[in-house]
Amino acid sequence: MKMKKLILLIALILGCTLESYAQKSTFQFRDAQSRAGDAVSEVCVKPVVAEVRLLGGETPKRQVFTYKFTREEVEIGLKGDLGNVRSWATYKANEDAGSDVIMAATYKVETNDEGGYTVTVVGFPAVFSKWYTATKDDYEWIRIKKLAPTDEKGVIAPVVKTNN
Repeated sequence: MKMKKLILLIALILGCTLESYAQKSTFQFRDAQSRAGDAVSEVCVKPVVAEVRLLGGETPKRQVFTYKFTREEVEIGLKGDLGNVRSWATYKANEDAGSDVIMAATYKVETNDEGGYTVTVVGFPAVFSKWYTATKDDYEWIRIKKLAPTDEKGVIAPVVKTNN
């Protein structure tokens, strides 16, 4: 009887040992950082310049475009971002006017009864015309624009004259 208990005890210990061994998992991680010489490639493209022609004939008039967006459109489609709402309204205004850009655009954004926004875009619809490769004369104003100080959104800062 003692022999049976001893064999049973050995079998039990061996079984627990094998079971705990089978559940053991191994995790390995490696990370390395080294310096390397990076090959740099650069593409240079000649700038293309276009003139802007306002639509509406000799005396173009400001036009008003109003769009109503539902809550779902704003939250899901436009990710709740006011900049995206304005951009989408501008896109729709360009589509409706048959234009490429709305010059001097101003916006009014208000909540509506459906929990979304009503956006009013006011400006001068215009199209790009007279496309040509930049000339030496164009490079000066392109250079000035590139060197001009801008804010975090890329808008050129106003020139401030100081009294010295």
